[in-house]
Amino acid sequence: KIHEYIHNICEDLSLTNAVDSGSHIVSALIAEKEDKAKSQNIRCEININTPGINIDDFSITTIIGNLFDNAIKAASECEHGWIRFSITQTGSYMNIVIENSYSGNIIENNGEFTSTKNDKVLPHGIGIKNVRKVVSNLNGQIDFSYASGYFSVKAELPNYS
Repeated sequence: KIHEYIHNICEDLSLTNAVDSGSHIVSALIAEKEDKAKSQNIRCEININTPGINIDDFSITTIIGNLFDNAIKAASECEHGWIRFSITQTGSYMNIVIENSYSGNIIENNGEFTSTKNDKVLPHGIGIKNVRKVVSNLNGQIDFSYASGYFSVKAELPNYS
């Protein structure tokens, strides 16, 4: 299933804005998420400045995909939604930062976030748990911060060549 998803977003890369992360899969994923956000009238700023991504495809797409999906969901509920996404390199560490507008309440309990999604049929909150697990498995760090109308996630990951 993941291979089919990756294949589909790679095919769509030629149809979207050019994003160069040094990884075709990551570039395609970011371009697809940016297009999805823009289709919902969410203003996006993307900044990629890294010599390359040396993290396995499954891990990096889990992190970026889940964080971007959450940002799109939150920003889509704002009158003037926006997302800022960046990947930068500092020494041997890659920094992924995603910031977005947010309206409503953020429910946090002991460092865990409670989903505010309305449907109660499907389990929610799994994406952030998966992101935390992948970041931990990569010996990285992740920090969440928020204030009125603003949410930010910063992940620092070893990115050795």
